[in-house]
Amino acid sequence: MRMWVFSGFMLTAAIQDFRKKEVELWVFALFGAAAFLMNVYVWITAETAPLWQEHLLSCSLGAGLLLLGKLSQGGIGAGDGLFFLTSGLMLRFWENLTILCAGVFLGGMYGLAVFGWNQMYGKQNVCKMTIPFLPFAAVPGIWMVVLSYKGA
Repeated sequence: MRMWVFSGFMLTAAIQDFRKKEVELWVFALFGAAAFLMNVYVWITAETAPLWQEHLLSCSLGAGLLLLGKLSQGGIGAGDGLFFLTSGLMLRFWENLTILCAGVFLGGMYGLAVFGWNQMYGKQNVCKMTIPFLPFAAVPGIWMVVLSYKGA
């Protein structure tokens, strides 16, 4: 169930970020509330120990990004921090960290390609260009969802 909620959240946020370079607040509120209620249900009904510590640690990735965004005066968008804060309610720490690192790698490769292309062929100044991050984070996120359904 958590992967269905995560899939909906990830795709909605990535599409909005790709189209408008921002994610509307209702996306975080809706999916964050759904994930929180899902976790409360699991914590109440499960016979195993609750994973609230794991989710708290996973949410700390988003909190760290929000702090870095403040320190960098918007160099990292608040939407990226809110994405990982919200996804921390659905994913374990290592899953969330994997998506963050792979997304940074893919976005960096894209940025390097755009920079190289513009150095050789373009006349556009790309130094102040912004790149939406969540579409790149969605690629490893989709891969993770597919692997979870295959039982890997």
